[in-house]
Amino acid sequence: MLTKYLQAFISAENKKQANKILDVLLKKKLIAGGLILHGPTRFWWKGKIINTNYYNISAFTKDSHKKAIVEGVRETSSEEVPMVWFVPFKGNEEFISWIDENVV
Repeated sequence: MLTKYLQAFISAENKKQANKILDVLLKKKLIAGGLILHGPTRFWWKGKIINTNYYNISAFTKDSHKKAIVEGVRETSSEEVPMVWFVPFKGNEEFISWIDENVV
């Protein structure tokens, strides 16, 4: 599926960090908006399984902003390995127009 629209997923260790990352990306007009999700997680880290609570930002953007979003997250995140991944999508006309109007 070829589309210029992406859903970006971004990790954050806590609510304060998630809000900071979301605000930075919004102010730079790299994303149209985002939803902060919170829940338990388990993952391997430095040879141990870690059990903790984690935050994920689900945001909407254009393909042309992938690099700038990764750079913005690296500059803002306190994580040693911030997680940023993208999923292409197609949406209804009103939703796509909203992204076009709000992402420079």
